[in-house]
Amino acid sequence: MKKLCILGLSLLLGIGLASCKNDGPNITNSDYKQFADLFKGDWNMPGLYEKDGKAHQMPEAVQETGMEINVADYGAKANNPNFDNYSAFKKAIENATAGDTIYIPNGDYYFKNYQRASEEYDTHISLKDGMTLRGESQSGVRIISCFNEKKNETDSTTVIAAVNVNDVAIKNLTVTSNTSDSVLPDNTNSNLQSLIYTAPKYGITAASGGVIADAEDEASNILIEGVTVEKFQRMGVRIAKAKEVAVKNSTFQKATCLGGGGMGYGVNIQGYGNGYDCTDTYIDTCFNIVEDCHFVGPWLRHGALIQYSAHNNVIRNNQFDDVLLDSIDMHGEDEYSNEIYDNDIRNTRKGAGIGLGNTGATHDASGRNNFVHDNRIKNGARGIDILLGTPDTIVFQNKIEAVDSGIRCSNANGTRIVSNEFSDIKGTAISVTYSYVYGNPSLGLPSRYRIESNQFQSCGRGIYLDSKGENFVLKNNTFTSMDSKVEIVDESSSFHLPEDTDLTTPVKGTEILPTENMFITMESQDRPAQYQKNLKLKSSATEPQFNRMIYALFDKADMPKTYGKVYLSITAKAQEGTPTINMFTNTTYTDWTTSSIYWNDSKLHHETLAMVKNTEEDPITEFATFTFPFAEYEFHTYYIDVTESFKNINADKFTLILTNENVDGVYMEVYSNQQAGDQAFRFIFTE
Repeated sequence: MKKLCILGLSLLLGIGLASCKNDGPNITNSDYKQFADLFKGDWNMPGLYEKDGKAHQMPEAVQETGMEINVADYGAKANNPNFDNYSAFKKAIENATAGDTIYIPNGDYYFKNYQRASEEYDTHISLKDGMTLRGESQSGVRIISCFNEKKNETDSTTVIAAVNVNDVAIKNLTVTSNTSDSVLPDNTNSNLQSLIYTAPKYGITAASGGVIADAEDEASNILIEGVTVEKFQRMGVRIAKAKEVAVKNSTFQKATCLGGGGMGYGVNIQGYGNGYDCTDTYIDTCFNIVEDCHFVGPWLRHGALIQYSAHNNVIRNNQFDDVLLDSIDMHGEDEYSNEIYDNDIRNTRKGAGIGLGNTGATHDASGRNNFVHDNRIKNGARGIDILLGTPDTIVFQNKIEAVDSGIRCSNANGTRIVSNEFSDIKGTAISVTYSYVYGNPSLGLPSRYRIESNQFQSCGRGIYLDSKGENFVLKNNTFTSMDSKVEIVDESSSFHLPEDTDLTTPVKGTEILPTENMFITMESQDRPAQYQKNLKLKSSATEPQFNRMIYALFDKADMPKTYGKVYLSITAKAQEGTPTINMFTNTTYTDWTTSSIYWNDSKLHHETLAMVKNTEEDPITEFATFTFPFAEYEFHTYYIDVTESFKNINADKFTLILTNENVDGVYMEVYSNQQAGDQAFRFIFTE
């Protein structure tokens, strides 16, 4: 059960100014009435709509009615890398009152010093209520961050902070850092962490920080318009615990990291945190808009992202080019009733153009009633993914063209795929597949789907169903220029529910974790990959640059003196199919560390392939073989009986190696010893 947010006790602040208009589409029009049953009830009307379903009126943006304050008059100096502009900008802002504009003439402005904004962020420029920060031109004014690299590594650094403020505008400038283009990470489908700490964590932060005791303290009515944000680690614009933030006509590019853990997002909209639903509190995250923006790859992991129970936000009229993973990402943390429409998405390299549900460490399902309509998705890996328990998603009137697969649904009951157009799909246009559910396998049957009035042209396969549950509607779909045998492939009549597997039955006992664990990769042959909680695994002959294998070091001194059975517990997922993880032990190579091991300076493996190498100097022994019991791209925790193999290890310290000797070419992940609770990589000793 999700935790309720306890930081705010009253309802969300009421409707905005009555004189303002809702410029979103009218969801109550005739085209959308077919989904009216989903729109009933509190917060169930997606997009800019109130709790009771009435249109939300966005407030007027702050008006520049006061003085124009030129930063040069307070000592700011452009185009001097040795001059710190922090104090000059701070003095100018301190002298501004509501309605005033801080004006920045064209030039490069370098910043080194910083101040604390609320309790969470360190920033060069901290804004206050009612003011506008405006540059002379978007490309001509560059705010260049020069935080200390150690601070960028360890703290929440941001170039501009609009924290706990209302009625603020940021316009016509570029936010960047003292980072050379030449050090940007390899972007050829890599999602490894980089070690570039010349860049701050965030470009612009619009957020509520600390404890909010009143609705007026929540960050709200913030306009970010005509800006370029680049050379940041995590997020170009971070919108957190805030409402009515509008990001318009802006460009996002050149993130310095594409790895996991919240890196490389263009615009991020998020609530309080994982597991907290702050709906109807002072820090409710809703009514935020991202529109008319350009997200420019290849140095973006995600373009626009919504997470942590954020709801009734809008992503519209944007362009996404060459993003690594889901260009628009509902991040699998209960985000609901958001509206995504009229976006152009091209060449998403590895993920989906639009993703709902996410397989990351703390993620699973997106929430209900996310409305995806009238988008154009072309080229790249996939069109739309709906996964991991995400319910009641509406996919309406989208055009999906020239992708490997169109719409992929797994454990997505209540999905409605209506009046979409598919053309030149290499694989399957719409696939609906079973997903295993712990303890009750029947819950994974696709139920309450509606796939209706879609058009398919020149697709490898139109609609594929491996199973069907209750209330599954499939009708009025049309197919042209296709082999009639692959218009609809329905294998549900031959589907058999999988039985519960003993591998997922929890085991309790005394635990020992690896003293060291890490993965080595051909992507980072001459230095360690930056440590991550997810250890990566892949053996591939066709993509040698992505060969990865896992090393874990254990010390028997930590184990109990007496025990009955020994289990290896791993939390793992495979991108496709049911591949095998082969495990081996070695007792001679035990002097490596998590922070130092890398491909070209480690033992026990082939030079270019993620397979073990047995030598007289460093012999290895087969330990266990684990094959994923069901095919789905979702983390599950498995308990593997390794009692006899463990007893045969005749040394106090040993290295455990995980690889894929079958060379299946499948991407897999295993949680490390840093994951919490029952998901950590460990041995369990029972009595």
